[in-house]
Amino acid sequence: MTKLELGVPERSRTGKPLDIIAESVSLRGEKRYQEALERLEEASSADPAFLPLLVEKGIVLFELGRCEEAIECFDQFLKWSGNPQVRQLREMCLKHALANCDLMVAQDRDSVEPLLKRADILGRLRRYEDAVRDYSAAMAIRANEFAAILNKRANVLLDLDRPEDALAGYDRALEFLPFNASLEYNRANVLHKLSRMEEAIRGYDRALELKPDLAEAKMERSHCRLAMGDFERGFAEYESRWEITRLKYAKSSLPRPLWLGKENLEGKTIVLWAEQGYGDTIQFLRYVPLVARIAGKTVLRVAPCLQTLAKSLDCRVSVISSVDALPAHDFNCPLMSLPLAFATRLESIPADIPYLSAERAQVEKWKGRLGVATRPRIGLVWAGNRREPVNHTRDMRLEMFAPLMNLDADIISLQKEVGDEDRPALASMARIAPLGEELSDFADTAALIENLDLVISVDTALAHLAGALGKPVWILLRYSGEWRWLLGRQDSPWYPTARIFRQKTPGDWAGLLCELVAQLGDWSKKSWVASQTF
Repeated sequence: MTKLELGVPERSRTGKPLDIIAESVSLRGEKRYQEALERLEEASSADPAFLPLLVEKGIVLFELGRCEEAIECFDQFLKWSGNPQVRQLREMCLKHALANCDLMVAQDRDSVEPLLKRADILGRLRRYEDAVRDYSAAMAIRANEFAAILNKRANVLLDLDRPEDALAGYDRALEFLPFNASLEYNRANVLHKLSRMEEAIRGYDRALELKPDLAEAKMERSHCRLAMGDFERGFAEYESRWEITRLKYAKSSLPRPLWLGKENLEGKTIVLWAEQGYGDTIQFLRYVPLVARIAGKTVLRVAPCLQTLAKSLDCRVSVISSVDALPAHDFNCPLMSLPLAFATRLESIPADIPYLSAERAQVEKWKGRLGVATRPRIGLVWAGNRREPVNHTRDMRLEMFAPLMNLDADIISLQKEVGDEDRPALASMARIAPLGEELSDFADTAALIENLDLVISVDTALAHLAGALGKPVWILLRYSGEWRWLLGRQDSPWYPTARIFRQKTPGDWAGLLCELVAQLGDWSKKSWVASQTF
């Protein structure tokens, strides 16, 4: 969910050609930083998806001492890529900016601006408690900006997984600014997070009455409807996502008309393309065979790391990479619009499992690597990708899974990216085989999963992959799970082999893990006995 600030205009994302970036690097080498920045700014009308520009611009801004602007560049880049070098650059900038703010706060303890800047930086460093402290101090100094600071403070309380406290903050801010669309939207987001969907929808409605073009409110309202199982209105309203700045450019890059199920595709070529995350792509690949049955030619465009896996779909489809040129075509449709095109309802979800498979040679490779099984094998995924903003309320720390080490089972880490905070725990847990970092792409991961008896995962792409392969998968959800897992269910109509474990209260991973470990003890015995009977 996007959290809105009060009175802050949207920033546009810009991209520059490689020759301008090369020139900037040359100028930077001569310490001509201002000239380098000017050259970068000249290319502001170029492809906004050209991510290398953001890195170069961030480096130049840092050299100019403009840390906050540099951080913005790195943040934009990290929304699309988890590049560790860029993450390090961002952390370095944040620490420099924090040191500057510490000096300013020490020099003028009665000034609000340094406190607010420091609170923002502390939030980006995920030091949320410290950020709340600074926002509280700022409110005590400047009452005339009470609502704006309350809003920022409530945003951080939401990051702390304290939705009830955040809700109280937004309510109080609305007493000062009762007709503010951003506050109404942020408040509705908390209700959404608390699974109070009807109230959240009314909140989004109020925000849209005040600001009819608030695309974020339309999209989040669609998420509420989808979570409630109202697919008819939910998927129709989900098309509002193309009004969001970060997605707008992607749709406009495809020149041919959008297909949403109305036009006849006989003898026509349609391009189906992955628009968002890897998990989203895997979930909606199930629709590709439905299109292939009615289209003259179907072209599927996915991220390079998904290309080999997507070729396992059982249908006539040409799979290309997202970096390949588009072929001539008559229509296009983003994958996440296919449920609308096929008028999907809860009872008509295409759930013929498996719809993806691993290459036999790769399966055998991992079978040989693992050796003869003497007890159940469990794959473990405790965190998602490392892009910004890191989704810490969805992710877990590896150390939380220490109770699993007492199971009579082999634990296989499927974690592709292991954060620095988890490496000590991984090193200390000798029972875990750390194979995730060896995986080359999703096809390779699928082959390893085929050798396992169970996958346990937080809400990541690998949970979708295990489900699409028809493998047993236990999915660990925070209190406010994604819309696709619906409300209160322990099963999933999208993945018949999935079992869902949900937090009972926000942030309560401990309670969820107690339930998980209790169920695992029985499962490991039954599954191993059952597997040996074949």
